[in-house]
Amino acid sequence: MPGKFLPTLSYGLLLTTTIITCTCLFIPSPADSTRNRVDKVTTTINGRIDLCLSCHDERPDKAHAREILGCAICHRGNPLAGDPLRAHRGMILNPGELQYAGETCGQTGCHPREVKWVKNSLMTTNRGIISTLRYYWGETNDHNESISVAKIRTDHMESSALDYYRKMCGSCHLSMKRHTLPGFLAEKGGGCTACHLHKPPADQDKKGIAHIQITRNIPMSNCLKCHNRSGRIGLSYQGRFESEGYGTPYQDGELSHLELIDGRFFRRMQPDIHYEKGLICIDCHTQKEVMGNGTSYPHLEDQLQVRCTTCHTNNGYLEILARQRATRTNRSWTPNMAAPPLLNIKKTKENLFVLEGKGNKRAYSLRPPDSATCKNPVHGRLTCQACHSRWVPQCYGCHVRDNRGQYQLDKLDNVKTLGRWREYRSFMRFESPALGVLRGKDARERIVLLVPG
Repeated sequence: MPGKFLPTLSYGLLLTTTIITCTCLFIPSPADSTRNRVDKVTTTINGRIDLCLSCHDERPDKAHAREILGCAICHRGNPLAGDPLRAHRGMILNPGELQYAGETCGQTGCHPREVKWVKNSLMTTNRGIISTLRYYWGETNDHNESISVAKIRTDHMESSALDYYRKMCGSCHLSMKRHTLPGFLAEKGGGCTACHLHKPPADQDKKGIAHIQITRNIPMSNCLKCHNRSGRIGLSYQGRFESEGYGTPYQDGELSHLELIDGRFFRRMQPDIHYEKGLICIDCHTQKEVMGNGTSYPHLEDQLQVRCTTCHTNNGYLEILARQRATRTNRSWTPNMAAPPLLNIKKTKENLFVLEGKGNKRAYSLRPPDSATCKNPVHGRLTCQACHSRWVPQCYGCHVRDNRGQYQLDKLDNVKTLGRWREYRSFMRFESPALGVLRGKDARERIVLLVPG
């Protein structure tokens, strides 16, 4: 008979306390003779047995507290086993990985709706990046084709554009498993934890009970792991201009010491006014913009909810936003009702409207657009960025070269394959950004900034 524990108290009679100590009878088999005996049965506050708690002292964040959830409900394994070998069998180190999220983060009573959203979001599918790349490389006539990272892999799709995507872009999607790629790329991906992961508090590190913290107040550093290439929005927001390379601009005759984690050099520029004031990404970008809403959109602009005019608008619209937020905060909001995006816009006692920072809880006043300029009919086609952007990065003479005789890491499959891509450019500029005309899906023409790259 295999060794097992026979608690003298039945499961139904366990008291709802964090840890219950009871006399246990251990019946060993010969193979179990070296196993450690567990002297206590540990349970969560709702009476679920989780023997992991008798060995592990790690303490997650309050929402995932050990005394409430235990360990096995997220990390799986065998919480009833009496030894580490059996207990860790089938364990999941990172429950947030999308291949597990449906059974971990998405289980009943947790976040099933959000997991479905994320799996169809652009940050998981990369649909817009892939379709645009194939369109401009002449491999398809459909700029909105429904091709995702998963489809490329399962259908074994091959082409020059897709080989370029695999090797140059393939690390920036949520289905990438953390700590599989080398170097700085190891911190990318991870499904839910790609965004919601936070370093454990310093006091836990010192006590040796450090555990990854899960947070709703997503730090901007998590966003910047991916959003720093292409249009370089993450860099520009902070006032960082990627230099032409070779360590320029030089400082005192030496190479610049300002270097990004991937080896690119940069110079400091005027940051975005919102960054100067202390706003981070999640203060403006909503849950639906990031996670999506379950629909597979072809491009980023289709998934966006917030515009400059969402906050910088007339008081009537701000009143609607403040009321909608108050309604949904009281949990009487019907999700299917059409509504403005859920921002932290509030009305003060002085009848002023403010945007409250999600992390720092600071109140930011919302200035309406200037009626003499922004509302002037002559400026009707101008976007806000066309006038209010102080500078934008501009990469000219950009091209790529494929050396078929060399190998390069395929970031989707984590193997080196033939064909090495390299990117070249003639120069980088930031002054006097060019303006262009963009025709939207509504056929309306708008004057926008052009960011070649």
